[in-house]
Amino acid sequence: MKRKRVIRKKNRKGIKINLKAVILPLLMVAMLLYIIYFTIEFLSVETANPVAEHVASHTILSQEKSDMEKTLFIFERETGEARKIVDVFVFLQNKNKGISLLVYIPGSIYFEGLEEEFGSPISVSSLRYAGDFLQEGRGVEYALWQLSEILGFRVQNYIWITTEAYESMVEIYGEPKTFKDRDRLSYHSLIGGDPADSFYGLSTFSSLISVRETFFKIGKVKELNQQIFSNLSFPTIMRKVSSFKKEIDSGETTYALDVSRPSFSVEKFSESGGIVGSINVKEYDKALRNYISKMADKGLEQERVRVEVYNGTDILGRAVIYSRKIQNSGCDVVRFGNAPKRYEKTYVYISDETQFKNSLKVVSDVLLERFELLEERPSFMTTGDIVVILGDDIAHTEIF
Repeated sequence: MKRKRVIRKKNRKGIKINLKAVILPLLMVAMLLYIIYFTIEFLSVETANPVAEHVASHTILSQEKSDMEKTLFIFERETGEARKIVDVFVFLQNKNKGISLLVYIPGSIYFEGLEEEFGSPISVSSLRYAGDFLQEGRGVEYALWQLSEILGFRVQNYIWITTEAYESMVEIYGEPKTFKDRDRLSYHSLIGGDPADSFYGLSTFSSLISVRETFFKIGKVKELNQQIFSNLSFPTIMRKVSSFKKEIDSGETTYALDVSRPSFSVEKFSESGGIVGSINVKEYDKALRNYISKMADKGLEQERVRVEVYNGTDILGRAVIYSRKIQNSGCDVVRFGNAPKRYEKTYVYISDETQFKNSLKVVSDVLLERFELLEERPSFMTTGDIVVILGDDIAHTEIF
């Protein structure tokens, strides 16, 4: 009798793979690698600084270290001969006091003061083109210098969004949206009335910049390499631009000074035909000083300095120009005019250097530190705590 062969099936259990335990670490590794890649690529993006290419860079940007930081934002459009400045913003901020000021200058407004070079006033929009006309390749530098002359003070930092940079950023972040009425509530307007819609251009541009878009579109962000002109690094620019609106909305007191308002412009007939608006410098200065008095460093505020400025050169108007710059920087000029004789060198007389050290820093920055300091009184009758006598050497501060 044959025995039946019994085949017993072995119960083989399948190997279970915990996909979650495998995929999660892989994703974390991939994310870590992308973060490393993003960091390397982001930090490799550079800005261009045409100002640094010339020895006169210190004449354009302020070297003063104070509680009040001043940053210039310039927006450009078009290319070639049609390239123009469309908007200029200056953000002055004293974080210690929790007070800031945004000054807006439209590219369409004209500035009287360049008639000697060009025969007539030119618009802010044409400043870069005008500079390249005078000295090829120095249009950016010239525009920054002239904007300082228009404002009556120098800034520590500038951010110039070229046409190419603007188009790249729009491709990454999208077109700026129109401002909302609630944006008006973030600004206090004491002088000149409510700002025009274009005043809010920097705020709407700032609200575009997204950390998420920057992170996931780093390939496009790299195209911004050398497209932004600035003395700041690219990461610093992105931080400043993206945080601007947040700072304005944070509850800090921010004043608005819109130069495009009728209070700060004068309509005149243009030689080329039509009516153009020119900056009313007197009214602008008056408004600016009102705000600056609220924002000045406490040390400068406490000194209550009285400054006198005298022109010791044979070039007319120098005392007016430099007294304006000193006042727009926070010091009180009580008298200006012509010196009794001509001076080869620029002198600064101070009654007490220790007592007026903060004021002296302001005066020194305006004069680009090109002077001889004397702790005594001038030979002619003066009453100021600081007396500035401009000499022939002051011409070395002018770069064009």
